[in-house]
Amino acid sequence: MYSRYLYSFQGRKRRRKDRGLWATLAERNSMETQNTIGIAGVGKMGEALVRGLIVGRVVPASRVLVSDAIPARAKEIAAKHGVTSLETVADLARESDILVLAAKPKDMPSLVAGIAAHVKRDALVITLAAGVRTAFVEKALNGRGRVVRIMPNLACAVGEGATAFALGRSATEHDALVVEEIFGAIGRVTMVDEPMLDAVTGLSGSGPGFIAALAHSMIEGGVRSGLPRDVAYKLALQTMKGTAELLLIDGLEPMQLFRMVATPNGTTEAGWAVMEKRGVPPAISDAIVAASKRAAELAAEVAKAHG
Repeated sequence: MYSRYLYSFQGRKRRRKDRGLWATLAERNSMETQNTIGIAGVGKMGEALVRGLIVGRVVPASRVLVSDAIPARAKEIAAKHGVTSLETVADLARESDILVLAAKPKDMPSLVAGIAAHVKRDALVITLAAGVRTAFVEKALNGRGRVVRIMPNLACAVGEGATAFALGRSATEHDALVVEEIFGAIGRVTMVDEPMLDAVTGLSGSGPGFIAALAHSMIEGGVRSGLPRDVAYKLALQTMKGTAELLLIDGLEPMQLFRMVATPNGTTEAGWAVMEKRGVPPAISDAIVAASKRAAELAAEVAKAHG
């Protein structure tokens, strides 16, 4: 079995408060042994995870291995973050106690097939691909390892990720604890039933893209109203960040906060009237539903092609 990962994310008072249990355990354990985390696929999400693991001090860089279908990409990421690159995913599987499969859904079947004979029998295998069910990976691995499916997002790279995960058939409560400790160091973590992960994909997996598009529109509005672009950029992004923190810390419902800001016949009401007239609120909700449905479709496509 592998040891626990008990490093706290330094310099964030809120994070230390949220993860006080892990900080306490860290003080009581010497971490004489460490497990090796291997990441197969270092595209945007894979690199975000590498960076989050290192910055969040989840494990030393010497315990992080990477591999990619494009070897030059793995070497680039290794040099950039001080981790080790391996030539093949088979090598990665043989060396990893915890193996993270960060491939795109269409590439996951071939990736799993390439590592099936090499995964350690007691390894924890964590899959990131949208729509790829644990049952599919378990069948392909033919009894090797225990599978957990997760859906993180790109904000893991800065320690502010939103991650949900589901246990596979053979995964244990201890596996859940390990996932919570790893990804809890780089954001907030929630365990859900696997059928919910399609909705998670639509909400928090695709969410950074939607929020970035919303930020763009806010910035454009600021520029059209007379602000220099750099000023509009800073104000819009800090407003989004601060609002999220306010909601999380105070536990407010979003529309509760809206009503606190929107005074009768005021500026917020004037802007909101335009949003409602243009159908913005339901359009955003519909976008989440559409993304969630697409995640389910991807799962069906993988199952049909490789079932």
